[in-house]
Amino acid sequence: MTGKDANQGENGRSRRAFLGAAAAAGLVGTSGCLTLDPKASVSGIDDSEVFEKVSVSEPWASGRVSASVSLTSDATTRYGVRKLVVISSSGSEFDTGTVQSGQTSKKVFVPVGKSTLSAVDFDGKTVDTVSVNVSGNRIL
Repeated sequence: MTGKDANQGENGRSRRAFLGAAAAAGLVGTSGCLTLDPKASVSGIDDSEVFEKVSVSEPWASGRVSASVSLTSDATTRYGVRKLVVISSSGSEFDTGTVQSGQTSKKVFVPVGKSTLSAVDFDGKTVDTVSVNVSGNRIL
């Protein structure tokens, strides 16, 4: 390789590294913070007739994580649950998810921090509610 070809290879690698770093910084910068290794503590689940377990996974930007909600076998049949509603600590609706008859698991987004997860029946009445607190290692 000539000196000119060698410099082009170095410049190409440097440019790619710079663009990759800039894209990653831009994604995190415009999305808010990133939460790694999220964990959920759930209050009221031991007494629940509807909720069995709530677990969180995957780091997400914008202060939210994906939550897998396990429902009892009676949730949709006996109690008529048709929707899950996540309410943030500010009192606004954060996410909703439709539940089909017989369904025993559903994924919804929950905010990092405190929130309320409610099961709603086909008449729009709240059947059961648990409190969810998501924590993790926040970056940025």
